[in-house]
Amino acid sequence: MKKLIALALAGVMLCALPVMAAESPSASAVVSSSASTTSAAPAYVDGIPTSVIAAAAAEGKTVGEYANNAVVEVPGLESVTPLGQGGHVILNGAPSNVTFIVAKPTAAAVKSAKTEAATLGGKVLNVVNVKSTIGKFDTARVNYYLKGIKAGQNIKVYQLVKGEWVELTVAEIREDHVVVDMTSFGTLMFVELPAAPVAE
Repeated sequence: MKKLIALALAGVMLCALPVMAAESPSASAVVSSSASTTSAAPAYVDGIPTSVIAAAAAEGKTVGEYANNAVVEVPGLESVTPLGQGGHVILNGAPSNVTFIVAKPTAAAVKSAKTEAATLGGKVLNVVNVKSTIGKFDTARVNYYLKGIKAGQNIKVYQLVKGEWVELTVAEIREDHVVVDMTSFGTLMFVELPAAPVAE
């Protein structure tokens, strides 16, 4: 009986451990690993299935970014605020189980975002391309995780529409989260502006 309880507690402790993102192995490691395995057994590199590694590489992400639906590094941005989306998007006013996928932006979008942020007198926190498996929607309230954001920061979100940055409504800013109202998928820029003046 003691052994059974000990095993049950060990299982609970294992499930409670935090998940840590792993670095993505190189493409050559994936190729050499997949070449040396049989078709009957799944191929792994450092304990990660090669199918996951390949899917992450296809999106230009590390395995950690891919597994956590996050963008942590953006080519062309020196300082990036890690951004992710955990699902539960409110679609057309109703709760859902839908997740909006955050993908890496194009180099042109990053360059444009930096120019726009400089014009606004702000700093780009992150630029992501947002997509999902659902079709069109009228409205979506999306809770984005942005590591280190604090309530009271002046965060604005813009969407690239036909070459122009259009400001979206930010419904809420709280610790580590920015909630944004959207009406379509596309490239988003999260930018921090100087603190808004306090009305007297």
